[in-house]
Amino acid sequence: MNKKWITRISLSIVAALGISCTLGEFAEAKANETHYAQNTPSESFTKRDPELYQDALDLGLFDNDIFTLDSLLDRTDKATVNNAFVVVMSIITGMAAVIGTGYGAGRYIAKQLYKRKQLSKAFYKKHRWKFRAALVPVIGIPGTFGFDDYYMDI
Repeated sequence: MNKKWITRISLSIVAALGISCTLGEFAEAKANETHYAQNTPSESFTKRDPELYQDALDLGLFDNDIFTLDSLLDRTDKATVNNAFVVVMSIITGMAAVIGTGYGAGRYIAKQLYKRKQLSKAFYKKHRWKFRAALVPVIGIPGTFGFDDYYMDI
């Protein structure tokens, strides 16, 4: 397998894990969804603010609708991650894919410069620290390693 396929497979795994975690958590949250308790008029945020309450009535909302909206906005429980191992592995795989892509991009840039006779290996080896310092902010650390490995014949 070449690097291109390894990168594609890694990104596919990350995407599949991310989608499955997200869909699984939302499905679980939907299954455990409690019915919203109707607030009494004295507990309603909208009811306590006469101007907001009048605006809601002007929009055609009834008291039941206003209380339901207040209950939805006051709800604090969110979907939580139950399988931390899957999340950690997807993060690690994603980081590996990003770093591998940066490394490959650095090697590709170096190969193109060499093929087009823009930068020779002898000149690079003589001034490698200047190139490294200039490349890190431009293509990042993984890209710089890929660039350096190509010119240093690693």
